[in-house]
Amino acid sequence: MNKEATEIILKENNARNAQFFDDEYEKLDKWAEDMKLSLEREIKDLDAEIRLRKAEASKLSDLESKVKERRHVKELEKQRDEKRRHLFEAQDQIEGKKDGLLEEVEARMTQRIEEETLFTIQWKLK
Repeated sequence: MNKEATEIILKENNARNAQFFDDEYEKLDKWAEDMKLSLEREIKDLDAEIRLRKAEASKLSDLESKVKERRHVKELEKQRDEKRRHLFEAQDQIEGKKDGLLEEVEARMTQRIEEETLFTIQWKLK
């Protein structure tokens, strides 16, 4: 194999790997953004409900109702805190996947071409 053919093969491999990298990184970014927006929306909804419940609890005159409403607020706050933790864990997971992708692409970048004779054909003209 001549040097020109080797360079063509390396360029084609490099182009395929570049496209693979772009596609996979874009998928990760979209997945990360979707997950982040979804969790942030859920957290925002919980925050709004917590504010509403707190306002309602302060308007109640019956102590038993106030305690019950405050208990419900505490449960909502626990849910919100869990969503926040899940958001941070998801972000860490995404960063881990991105690191793995970078390592995989770096490993693909180290290319070498080996030439090996598989068989030899001989013929005679008569």
